[in-house]
Amino acid sequence: MRFLPALIAFLFVAPAGAAPTDAVPPETAPTATSPGTVVVTGQRQDQSGSVTVLDAEALRRQGAQDMQNMARYAPLVSVPGAASGSGNIWDGAGNTGFNVRGIEGNRVSLDLDGIELPDAAPKPDASTVNSFGVGRDYFDPETFRSVSIVSGTATAGPGAQGLGGAVSFVTKSPDDYVSAQRPRYAEYKFGLDRSNDMRMHALTGAAQHGVLRALAVAVHREGSRMASRGSAPVNPDDWDSDALLAKLAWSPWAGHDFTVTFDGFRARHERAYDNKQGASYPDGARQDSTTRRDRASIDHVYTGDTPWFSRLESRLYVQDAEIEDLTHARYVTGGQPTLRDIATSYETRSVGFSSSAGTSIGAHSLDYGFSVEHTGTSRPWVENRTIVATGARQVTVKNRMADVDTLKASAFVRGVLRLSNTFSAIPALRATRREMKPDSTAGYAVSIPNAARELGKETDSYATPSLTLNAQLNRDMLAYAQYSRGARLPTSAERTGTYDSFSYSGAGNGYAVLGNPDLARETSNAFEIGLKGNAARGLKLHAALFQTRYENFIEYAAQPADPVNYPTITFGLYRPENVGDARTWGGEATLDAELGAWNSDLRGARLTLAGGVQRSKARNTASGKEGPLASTLPRKTSFIAAWDDPLGRGGASFAAVYVAAKQAQPDVISGVTTARFAVPSSTVLDLTAYWNINRHAALGAGIYNLADRKYWDYASSRGLPAGTSAVALADIERQARPGRYAALSLKISY
Repeated sequence: MRFLPALIAFLFVAPAGAAPTDAVPPETAPTATSPGTVVVTGQRQDQSGSVTVLDAEALRRQGAQDMQNMARYAPLVSVPGAASGSGNIWDGAGNTGFNVRGIEGNRVSLDLDGIELPDAAPKPDASTVNSFGVGRDYFDPETFRSVSIVSGTATAGPGAQGLGGAVSFVTKSPDDYVSAQRPRYAEYKFGLDRSNDMRMHALTGAAQHGVLRALAVAVHREGSRMASRGSAPVNPDDWDSDALLAKLAWSPWAGHDFTVTFDGFRARHERAYDNKQGASYPDGARQDSTTRRDRASIDHVYTGDTPWFSRLESRLYVQDAEIEDLTHARYVTGGQPTLRDIATSYETRSVGFSSSAGTSIGAHSLDYGFSVEHTGTSRPWVENRTIVATGARQVTVKNRMADVDTLKASAFVRGVLRLSNTFSAIPALRATRREMKPDSTAGYAVSIPNAARELGKETDSYATPSLTLNAQLNRDMLAYAQYSRGARLPTSAERTGTYDSFSYSGAGNGYAVLGNPDLARETSNAFEIGLKGNAARGLKLHAALFQTRYENFIEYAAQPADPVNYPTITFGLYRPENVGDARTWGGEATLDAELGAWNSDLRGARLTLAGGVQRSKARNTASGKEGPLASTLPRKTSFIAAWDDPLGRGGASFAAVYVAAKQAQPDVISGVTTARFAVPSSTVLDLTAYWNINRHAALGAGIYNLADRKYWDYASSRGLPAGTSAVALADIERQARPGRYAALSLKISY
């Protein structure tokens, strides 16, 4: 389904014929005089903890087409990805989530408008939990109002908590564009990005009539493979995507607001895995990949005085997501050419309801709420193998996990206790219960019958408290100390994921990778102390020191032979186990200087300096070996010099990002001892500018990696083997980030 052509007429029905207004949407570039301006490394000053907030303008300046550039300037945050052709021929590619303070994958939660996005799905054949066969690119940032990144275990409250961090995406609203004084708004935006020859067309329309407000945003993108500064050719990848955000808000009575939302996303990729060319795959492989996500929700917000609450927010939603990869390859085995057609997908369907309320009790406040969600997941895998010489076919079903139904319920309570004019305390508690059971084991480990017999209904309950102590040192400076406990339950893929060598023969001896239904939850205990606020006139500061202890990390481990339950698995059995404990510690700081506060001639000029450093220690509880946590990020420092014209005519910014060199040491948790690629240090320079041509048109442009440096992202490339062979060297070169490239955007609004 392509949303853009069908929506063009609808988007302009309400604005048609309207007189131009002075409506200014939220992504208009901020001026130095606009209150609450969020910069690209902006820290929220109104709450404790380390929370980086990016608004729509910050996303544009950073060239964020997807998750990748959202963390471009943030300290101790990165976005790892599965590179094209980095796995087996049937594996996909894409961004797999965020690395926050060295914790990544499903240990960092992702939610969109408070609704959790699907988990990243590990590939069992890789025998590691943090190696993913599909990405998590389920959205288009053009539909976002803001992105919030919580570093460290989040405090107890509503929404997804995250073991090591939480990222929340918030979509745009009709109220961002229209009001009783500005009843109509229309916008067209064109974008161009030379890093992957991306072209974007986006239409936005909003209108208000009485108690009704409507918004529609339609986005179409198309592009090709991501460029690389490396010397090896990058695998071809021709793609396009469509996104639609539609909202209808209704305020029928005072204090009541209803919002109906539809949020849809489609992406299509035509990939060629040329790097797989060899004796087994003479032509490499071709893959057609499709991503789909649909979400419909109804929100109700009540504000008013009642004995139990002054604000009540409720949401009923349904979300359906799927990533499907269809792979075709010519395969030679035993000197006999065959054709392999493999269809694999990852499907997630969820229905949920959440409600939260808040009230004031004198000088204190109380928030509480609950949520319940039912989720069904499946991961089918079907191969049609044809022998070229005879035309004989063999169809193999080897689903990579069981079909699983999950019911999760949680409740929270959080209070703000004003102990004095200086001190306050925020105790909170969240309780969660989850029930997981297999819905179907058809196609699951068909050649290993005892594997399916292990599966059954599993339940787990836990509570995660948090406590924040605040001291208002003066009117503008807050000191805080924070403790949070987190937990992550094993995913359905970790409990039931499977891959084996029996599926083609159905007999004999072989190896297998199986899930583990007896996995325990991972836990964290996070401590942070910090300062945030105005350190002096025109000078904003956020500084934090943190330490987090993690227990029961899940990772695949070799199992002893089991001749009773698995007599035919004699070449190796691998299963995930709770084998790891870890400790991370470090600090990060952001200093933001408004130069106009000191010299009126410098109004609009701003300097931002942000940096972070961390260390880690991990221990394999099974082997007793100790060493650094491989995912720990290297030291990172960002410097940004920006100027926004006080009259709103335009502005420019220059950014320099330094990342220290780092080589991943032997991973004691996964047991990998192979020498890894030593990722060199890098200094990347960006230059961006915008020009508000008039009140109806704005132009933005940027040159990224201005010095055309060759560099790598540690979170994505740390697992590459050291370049001791031609193949390894080519893989390293292929994952180099883009060299110098330009991006452009043009916006016309009425």
